[in-house]
Amino acid sequence: MSEFLQLQLLAIVQGLTEFLPVSSSGHLALLKSQMSIGDIADGPLLEILLHGGTLVAVFAFYRKRITELLIGLMKRDAKAWRYALAVVISCIPAGVLYFLAHDAIEKTFENPKAIAAFLMVTGIALLSLKKIHSLGKSGPSYLQALGIGTAQAIAILPGISRSGSTYVAARWLNVSSQDAFDFSFLASIPLILGSIILKFRHFSELTTDGHAVGIITATILSAIVGYAALKLLAKIRFLGKFWVFGLYCIAAGILAFLFT
Repeated sequence: MSEFLQLQLLAIVQGLTEFLPVSSSGHLALLKSQMSIGDIADGPLLEILLHGGTLVAVFAFYRKRITELLIGLMKRDAKAWRYALAVVISCIPAGVLYFLAHDAIEKTFENPKAIAAFLMVTGIALLSLKKIHSLGKSGPSYLQALGIGTAQAIAILPGISRSGSTYVAARWLNVSSQDAFDFSFLASIPLILGSIILKFRHFSELTTDGHAVGIITATILSAIVGYAALKLLAKIRFLGKFWVFGLYCIAAGILAFLFT
């Protein structure tokens, strides 16, 4: 497969799995382990731009909510400030875990068997949604945000879905389905930004090496696919079928465990 097509394939996988609760990091790591990936397709520049593409998708999907939140912050609205602080609190556990166990976490990306096992864990967590019958309350509170953030921290591991783990945690903490969904993705904004900033440590390595067109196309593609994935997921959540991704994750984990 040409490097251009590799770039576009990775962009599609990133755009879909960043938001669908199936773990983008796990899928990308497994895909790379089974393909002969070129240097540019496996380098920091592409990772930065693909994350940038999915970040654009979040901003586009939540443009109205984000605008309202920013206006509220500027007007010193207490509700807006409480929500923003809850988002910040939810990001703390992930930052602490990454700081304390960065090297150990990075090693798991090279272990397909571990990724397969984590995918199955994600699947079981998603299936647990079938046991939740409470409509939940609006939120989250600061304590609920910390609980959601703890789940988000665990999702640093490849195979553990960030969107899946945060949504499941929020629902088990009695946050309403809509609020759990919205908070899960709004809370992803600081983490995606943080990931981009961390990768800029490798700024001296960033080069297109003649692949500028492929990289730009892949970035745009990841944004478009990511936006479509968010729209699809919102409809699935509305239908109360979020748990069905658990079946996929378990099946994908079993297959990955057997064939990697």
